[in-house]
Amino acid sequence: MSITDSKISRGGKTSWKCIALHLGTTATGQTAKKPDGVVPGFAFQVMRVEVNALTVTATISVDVTIGTVSVLTGAITPVAATPTAGTLSTTLTNLRGDATEAINVTYTTNGSGAATNAIVRVWIRPHPLHAEVYNV
Repeated sequence: MSITDSKISRGGKTSWKCIALHLGTTATGQTAKKPDGVVPGFAFQVMRVEVNALTVTATISVDVTIGTVSVLTGAITPVAATPTAGTLSTTLTNLRGDATEAINVTYTTNGSGAATNAIVRVWIRPHPLHAEVYNV
């Protein structure tokens, strides 16, 4: 007997995969600037999001979307040299994507806001897993 994704418990973390989306060094005065995105290639559910940046100046906020729909309840305001977690939406359809949908990262800065060596980590898992019904 082999173990497949659909036999893994949806409560377990062994199926989670971490995707790193790079912000790098951001520019000032940007609105919803998209520096990175990825198509996982399988139906998925976002389980956790965090932003880490070496330095942060003034005002910068980061959002993660599936297509154009945010997976967060509000944008993340990164803190220098500290992994800063976002609060996930409680609406499951906002957290789920199909095999062809992209996970995108966008940022917004004011006239002096910026970050350096910034990265966004998004943990996803296949959907559906054991005892789940496929719905995106």
